[in-house]
Amino acid sequence: MRITLVIAGLGGGGAERVCINLANAWAAREHQSTILTLSQHSRPPAYTIDSRVERRDVGLPRPAHAQELDEESLASIRRLLHDQLCPQFLPHVAILAMFRHAILATQPDVVVSFIDITNLRVIAAMAETQVPVVACEVTDARRVSLGKLQNARTALYRCAAAVVAPDPVIARWLGPNARAIPNVLVPPQGKRGLKGDRRRLVTLSRLSSEKRPEFLIRSFAGIATDFPDWDLEIYGLGPQRNFLEHLVEVLAPKRVHFHGFTPEPYEVLAKADLFVSASRIEGFGNAIWEALACGVPVVAMDAGPPVRTLVRDGIDGVIVTEQTMAALAEALARLMRDEVTRKAYASRAAEVLVRFSTESSLAKWDELFRAISFSYSAT
Repeated sequence: MRITLVIAGLGGGGAERVCINLANAWAAREHQSTILTLSQHSRPPAYTIDSRVERRDVGLPRPAHAQELDEESLASIRRLLHDQLCPQFLPHVAILAMFRHAILATQPDVVVSFIDITNLRVIAAMAETQVPVVACEVTDARRVSLGKLQNARTALYRCAAAVVAPDPVIARWLGPNARAIPNVLVPPQGKRGLKGDRRRLVTLSRLSSEKRPEFLIRSFAGIATDFPDWDLEIYGLGPQRNFLEHLVEVLAPKRVHFHGFTPEPYEVLAKADLFVSASRIEGFGNAIWEALACGVPVVAMDAGPPVRTLVRDGIDGVIVTEQTMAALAEALARLMRDEVTRKAYASRAAEVLVRFSTESSLAKWDELFRAISFSYSAT
């Protein structure tokens, strides 16, 4: 099968990680995988891509070439947008035609796209091509408004061959053609790393408002003096980095450390004593899964069904239901001072590798592709 995966770029986000993992896994299973980026240009990807995966890039922003503006293609796209009452995209028909040309050049049997706006553009671009499009939602779409495009998402997602969400609750909300398939993540290799003299509370997260890094820092700062042998280690990049660094200098100097983006989360997690997530929105929780897979207990703010499913409260971690810094600080303090409980949680954490295995997720993708193939061959 020829599978083309479409994503805006290959930076260090969760969607990008899942896209690359899927492309690598399908290439290993002898499918012909192509990752088509929209504006990656010559920048290297954040994660390793299998040499068997082909990479292409549309090269936006740029003017369209004459061959990309085929009149029949433009007419097909306009008809879909008109029929689905999505005039918001009509000014961008030329860009959609560029997407269409680039995707069709890969000769796909199926197209898998990632992240909401890209999903909508790809679905519109592939109008009347008879090439099935699977739109992947990587976050909790119920809690993320697209503003003026909210109705367009509802309308155009109905035109997709399928919509994939990482959790059943999200899939049910997205509609009858949505399926729940947990993210495909690669298990860690090797043993836990050797720890140093200090205890390490670790988070891997984009430094942006939905992940609430300020919330986490203030929570930790409130208990830091009670735990002089613990440090908070923050891995990730984002728009709040400078502000957060200044905040740490005021609240907890030399106790909170910023390390930037890491393409090797397991090397970090292998040496962690405790993992924490303060995010208010999660579609699956890649970093939480990876921490558990490394045998690291987790303290997570309740960010909806995906987190409550990943972290088993009182078994391999703690779910903090009260959305306050005091509640998070109390949960952290309770585990930081209780090594016996931490070890008990750690002993069960790696069961996530069975509960959400890579193979079971890939099997669900195989099932979806079979269903799509049957459906499209019957029409």
